[in-house]
Amino acid sequence: MTVLADAVVVGGCLLSFASEVCPQDKQDVQGCLLYAELAANDKYPGQVSKKAWFDYYQGRLLKAGFILKAIVPSDKFRVSNVNQLLSISHTIIGRLGVERLAQLIEETYRVLKLDEFAWNFFRDNVANGGSGILKCAPCERLDSGDVVVCLYGLRYSTAVIEDDFFFWSEIDKEVVITPDGGVFAFNREVFENYRERVHEKIDAYSDKVLVQKLKL
Repeated sequence: MTVLADAVVVGGCLLSFASEVCPQDKQDVQGCLLYAELAANDKYPGQVSKKAWFDYYQGRLLKAGFILKAIVPSDKFRVSNVNQLLSISHTIIGRLGVERLAQLIEETYRVLKLDEFAWNFFRDNVANGGSGILKCAPCERLDSGDVVVCLYGLRYSTAVIEDDFFFWSEIDKEVVITPDGGVFAFNREVFENYRERVHEKIDAYSDKVLVQKLKL
């Protein structure tokens, strides 16, 4: 059974590690995700398609040593609470053959008690008719020694539902989710050739707090 050992917020991504992942791999995976976020922000500094931003983000990960193994299907779904979001996300990721990573996402949110925080974030944007993208990335080490990351992106937007019943109009709001991302294997050899570029990008932003370690 996968055991949550560590979790950090890297840029705008909730990154969690199973206990089998060694410290060096944790640091390198974290560096790749932060590099990808900074590079995508530089490429698209203003208002831009969230899909274009996320596609570029994933492209930087591939450059830095991530190898795509499976793609998250992009079928839209609607949720009205965090439990629905977690349940559907678990099913989606589990179908990719990485059930333990699906469990790790749920464990991360529940252990860190992020349910209320996450949904308040949604609701603040929903109330304003907002849209955006949330990212989470559970990471584990397989028995083969391979380190695997499931990058799970959630592009969200507001859906306003209006039901007319005689003279009574009931309005509710749901969040429409478009999942994105994939399952990646982390290639240490490729990353070694890219390590300098990754750290140059990160060091250029050394005056900003970009990584927040979360207490378990």
